[in-house]
Amino acid sequence: MDIKRKQKFLVEAAYLAVILTLVYVTFKYFIPLIFPFVLGFIIAFAFKPLIRSLTNKLKLPNKVAALIVIGVFYLILLSITIFLGIEVFLYLKDFFQEIPQLYNNVLVPWLSNVLINLEELASQIDPMLVEQVRIYSQQILESLGNLITSISVGSVSYITNIATKIPLFLVGFLLTVISSFFIAMDYQLIVNFLLNQISPSKRSLLIEAQLFLVSTLHKYAKSYLMIMSITFVELTIGFSILGIESAIVVAFLIAIFDILPVAGTGGVMIPWMIFTFLEGDSRLGFGLLIIYLVVTVIRNIIEPKIIGDQVGLHPLLTLFAMYIGLQLFGVAGLFGFPITLAILNGLHRNKKIILYKQNKETEVVPSEVTTD
Repeated sequence: MDIKRKQKFLVEAAYLAVILTLVYVTFKYFIPLIFPFVLGFIIAFAFKPLIRSLTNKLKLPNKVAALIVIGVFYLILLSITIFLGIEVFLYLKDFFQEIPQLYNNVLVPWLSNVLINLEELASQIDPMLVEQVRIYSQQILESLGNLITSISVGSVSYITNIATKIPLFLVGFLLTVISSFFIAMDYQLIVNFLLNQISPSKRSLLIEAQLFLVSTLHKYAKSYLMIMSITFVELTIGFSILGIESAIVVAFLIAIFDILPVAGTGGVMIPWMIFTFLEGDSRLGFGLLIIYLVVTVIRNIIEPKIIGDQVGLHPLLTLFAMYIGLQLFGVAGLFGFPITLAILNGLHRNKKIILYKQNKETEVVPSEVTTD
């Protein structure tokens, strides 16, 4: 019996390993290859209710309604992209133009003053140290100049690298646009064809998974809206205390930026702190540092809790899923892995699949205390 149990365990472990490997390879390598078509399907799926509503209310053919809805969506998206692209370009242009001035007018005088103070301190301790301090000071200034040059060269190289990928991006975007139009116009026909390729039992499971996906995405959006609102309130209070002009507007913009998992609040606050310290405003710099630390700590505490409560996962499991997803699939995994886990958990609760054994309510009986 022990041998049979071991054989069964090995077979189940090998089966699970094969399934996990296939899932990993699919999402890591296959999905990126067909990503424009996947994104096109997602866009068509997202606008399906609006297309259906337009068809029913205006008595338009489904294909005409799909053309109108998807066309308006891309028109709005293109307008926003052009506007933001121009703003970002102008900001980066001014930023790179100000770097040499910031280096020559702010950083070098500040650093020179620090080094002079070090020389005076060294002369008081031991006059022999002054020469060494001067040598190190010169090396620091040269290294800093080389660093600025490296940053400039690296920025140009990075921008050039991005420019070489623009044609590929445009091809992918064009395929997404075209595929979303075709899928939206024949959405039900395409979905029925795909569903007919699988067995009725799996078809029912897939449809229920889709319902859980829509519900989970809605809850995710609600969760991050709550997190963004909390961050906005924290930033508004902090900026108001520091006396920053247009505190509400600045806090709102940073709160929106905070949704980005990689950049987050630090993508704005950290450069702001650095420039503030370099300009000599220590009060504002330390104030921004305290606000950033408070916002970061609170977010790291409440994010797993809020998302876990909304999607029905334990906060620890949500945190675990976010970390594993980030390690395996990057930013997409940070969101996708907890969503997938929430869908599987929902199917388990509805007894469509069995993932784990439920906890049974058991009464813990204290052991008897014996005395000699």
